[in-house]
Amino acid sequence: MLSPSTFMANTLWWSAQIRAGDVVRGAFGSLAMTPIHEDDIAAVAVHALTGPGHEGRRHTLTGPEVLTRAEQVRLIGEAIGRPLRWQELTPEQERARLLADPGFPDGFVGELLDGCTKMAAAPPPEVTSTVPDITGTPATPLSVWAAEHAADFGGDRR
Repeated sequence: MLSPSTFMANTLWWSAQIRAGDVVRGAFGSLAMTPIHEDDIAAVAVHALTGPGHEGRRHTLTGPEVLTRAEQVRLIGEAIGRPLRWQELTPEQERARLLADPGFPDGFVGELLDGCTKMAAAPPPEVTSTVPDITGTPATPLSVWAAEHAADFGGDRR
């Protein structure tokens, strides 16, 4: 079983805000996460499905660094070549913002905010060595993923 941390691709939720300006508005900017590149998840899955020794095991997968949501925004800004900043909203303001977004499913708003509240109250996550241990390759940092996806945020693909 693979148990990945937050996907780096989740930062694409901010792409419309980033294309529209230099500020990402949201709640829980100080929430620490260990975002993981989806290619790293796939690489571990290939090894686990085709190699010996993985039967009945649970692999906890993380990216190589602990980053707050605000730090993730800063790294995306570096990748697209312009400074970005996080503007903190209260959970109530975030709920209203998400409910007003026609592209965001209303039924997921409460679950998302509840999950963030619980993660914020928990100890910071720890980086695991599972990706390099299984694949023999270091886990991909967010800066690399963001450069690969710069065009999605309105920057040049590097």
